[in-house]
Amino acid sequence: MVIKVIGESGTEAYNKAIEAIKELGHAIWDDSYYYCDLAIAPLATKKIPDSVLSEPLLGTLIFHPSPLPYGRGASSIRWAYKRHEPITAASWFWANGDFDAGDICESEIIKIDYSLSPREMYQRHVLPALIRTLKRSLINIEKGFIRRVPQVDEYSSYDPRL
Repeated sequence: MVIKVIGESGTEAYNKAIEAIKELGHAIWDDSYYYCDLAIAPLATKKIPDSVLSEPLLGTLIFHPSPLPYGRGASSIRWAYKRHEPITAASWFWANGDFDAGDICESEIIKIDYSLSPREMYQRHVLPALIRTLKRSLINIEKGFIRRVPQVDEYSSYDPRL
């Protein structure tokens, strides 16, 4: 597969996602390719234009650090700390143009470790789960198993940036 990585380039999430893609034997999209099979956004801090989301043949996966549909919006880890939540999650969902609302492709629950700051929690627990769930997603997609579990809006929440 040819995979386009979009979002905040140079971040640890972006760099580790590229390493994982290469480790699985996939190509990273660049200008020498006419198309890409899939796009991923391991760290998107701004809305991605619909024209970019619709370019890949299979669609675009976006990472979000919450158990979607609960915890949509920015600063989800900080909100989980503020509410004293017991868990968060590493979730990859299919972009559909709405914020954090597309079908779930892969998710992994993560217990929140309150001995760590939100940033340390992200580094030690969320980032490794981001990579594990990305690898599971890519392996399944390559095999033709493209999971799309609809989010149940009845259980959704949306939090503004902290």
